[in-house]
Amino acid sequence: MDEFIAQGFADLRDHYKKSMSIFRPCKPGGEMVEQNLITAFLLASLKRYPDSLWGVEVPFAGAPQQKPASARPPVNNQPSKLSEKDVLGEPWKNHIDAFIYLNETLYFIEAKRDYPAETFLQHIKADYERIKSPELAVSFRLMMNRSGVYREPFGAIKQVKGILLADTWRPNNLKLWTNGYYKAAGQKQASDLSWLKSLERDSHPLDFKSGASESYSLLIAQTADLERSRKIINNEL
Repeated sequence: MDEFIAQGFADLRDHYKKSMSIFRPCKPGGEMVEQNLITAFLLASLKRYPDSLWGVEVPFAGAPQQKPASARPPVNNQPSKLSEKDVLGEPWKNHIDAFIYLNETLYFIEAKRDYPAETFLQHIKADYERIKSPELAVSFRLMMNRSGVYREPFGAIKQVKGILLADTWRPNNLKLWTNGYYKAAGQKQASDLSWLKSLERDSHPLDFKSGASESYSLLIAQTADLERSRKIINNEL
């Protein structure tokens, strides 16, 4: 895992452990919104790397992706050519939670709240597909290259990577994240989690309990370089 991501995750863990021990900004029995993970991760990263470029709620073109990931084809299986004209004709109704850029690497970041295992996996897979979608890459290129708006170029982008953040109270979610394996009750075959296994993953239980068996854990995953997204953003496709 990249040193930047690993250190950001360590700082996130420290922040959450301290903060949640004192006060949790959610209704009793409820969950904190995912923006808490994004904000804490960005704050930790910017403290160590103050010259980083960053943004939150980053828009990109295309109709809202509301179907579960399992119900639609992977976006990256579309034809390799996706023109700016195609994107400009679409409403900008999607967004990713955040990006951060440092050391010539652009990181797209998504976070997800806790859900039962099967729904949790669907949401995480959807975030993974959004991060590596050509629509996001083309939209980001359009946002970067705005003649007469920016005084300086964004900088060389030699790698594009995704970061997935999540938290959970559920032992099943922690286990599937760690092992890359999930088999729903009553199902004969395990879910295809080859996409999850391809990611570098880490997890860290915090010493907070909800009931006898449920403990709170933070989860993170990192993609390898998203070559196709990098080439689209650098206008090489």
